Amino acid sequence: MRKHEGSLATALIVSTVLLTGGCVTHEDRQGETPTGPETTTAAPHSDPASPPTWRGKEEQEDAIQRATRALNTTEAEGAQRIDEGMANLARGLGRTFTAEGRPRTLDIACQAPAPHSITLTLTRGAAKSEWEVTCGDREADQFNIPAGGVFTAHVPPAADGTDGLLMWRLNAVHGADVTGCDDDIKGCED
Repeated sequence: MRKHEGSLATALIVSTVLLTGGCVTHEDRQGETPTGPETTTAAPHSDPASPPTWRGKEEQEDAIQRATRALNTTEAEGAQRIDEGMANLARGLGRTFTAEGRPRTLDIACQAPAPHSITLTLTRGAAKSEWEVTCGDREADQFNIPAGGVFTAHVPPAADGTDGLLMWRLNAVHGADVTGCDDDIKGCED
């Protein structure tokens, strides 16, 4: 039964994003109007200065499926999904999350029609870190956030006309499931 619920949830997210072209989350976006790249059936731009684009809905759907698979590879067994969403690279990402109770993992996957990377900035209080996330990786990048307070995740909008998407998941995990550095915002170097 849970397998079908996950498939249904993914199908609903995909359908909503394709219809709105915007960001989908579990939280109210408080009046923001989603915007994003137009779906096009035309061939990619022949102008070498123009950024590559997807050639229609099918390529976008394939990218969503690849990003979903990348996110699934990093999700720890027993993790409780708190929030998830998708944003167009042209729009970027700016979200504030809570990390009350248990530690969190923020998993990010990016897809684009050509080689591309994004810069993710994580901030909590005065602590700030920047990370490069490469689009097209088969495994999502996972960032560990210790319990307590709020933190923000920011990805600046890509250049005008840049096609692509990023998907993210915020999971609550048990402390024993955190591997590597337990605070990817503050860092673990002494």
